[in-house]
Amino acid sequence: MDSGRLSGDYAGFREAAVAIFERYDGDDALAAYGLADVFAHDSDHAPAYAFLEAQGYAGTSTSALSALALAGTPAPGSLLLAVPFGHRGLLGVAGLVPDATIVVDRAGDGLVTLIDAEVLPHGGDPADDHVTVLSSGGPGEVLVPEADLAAYRDDIVARVRLGLGGELLGLADRLLDDAVAYARTRRQFGQAIGDFQAVQHLLAWSATEVHQLRSLYDIAVQRQAVVGVDLAMATAVKALAGRVLLTVAQTAIQVTGAISFTWDYALNRRHHRGLALDQLGGPSADLVAEVGRLVRTSGVVPPLFELADLAP
Repeated sequence: MDSGRLSGDYAGFREAAVAIFERYDGDDALAAYGLADVFAHDSDHAPAYAFLEAQGYAGTSTSALSALALAGTPAPGSLLLAVPFGHRGLLGVAGLVPDATIVVDRAGDGLVTLIDAEVLPHGGDPADDHVTVLSSGGPGEVLVPEADLAAYRDDIVARVRLGLGGELLGLADRLLDDAVAYARTRRQFGQAIGDFQAVQHLLAWSATEVHQLRSLYDIAVQRQAVVGVDLAMATAVKALAGRVLLTVAQTAIQVTGAISFTWDYALNRRHHRGLALDQLGGPSADLVAEVGRLVRTSGVVPPLFELADLAP
């Protein structure tokens, strides 16, 4: 993972999370990182975004996305938030654990417990159940009424999208690192395949894609510490993240060859996870269309950031 990003604090949070994921998973990882303390004492959620980026890189599973999304809202603690999955009226939950209370934002009702929801397959690796796909379920108890939730809705959506963008960034970073490592060790015609210019070009273009995503994501995380998370920026990050993940995964598959299609190789699992994460909170293609509709109807291109703000 790149170490020269954002502030030293962010890099430290990310590396600490990576180290924790080498030993812990699930609630144990959340406790070791102290994520609850971040939400209780600080409005800057950069440590949470660093945690999710590291989670994507490590390929582990926690409920951090729900904790981030609902932080600061009137929602009771220890809830898992179901968010739209794809565009067929389905819902998805990241880091589902047994006996968890699942909630969903239903327009007009507010935050409602999800009951009688059917668990649906999404075609991923059965060894990786990080994302669980659910039907919309039946009527449930209203935990936060519409009148109280409306003021938080945009922030919840923005945090979900930016958090998923961070996790997809970490995942794309890992796919690229694994592809580079494979290219350095796999030999053909008496030399490492990474010595061939065609392979170098593929990896270089993917590294450029990851860098592009990383730059936009870093700006978004930096901005949320000052003015709060911005829905337009978060949507742009999530839209770009899904596209970059697909590009990097295709490159990694091309570099590693047939072994990438086997269940025994980690690339297959990471690829499927990335496809599932892209569907959470709106697929990248749908988000691009959402931004396009906004531009078409308003006649204004939303400024994501000012270049002058980036000057030292």
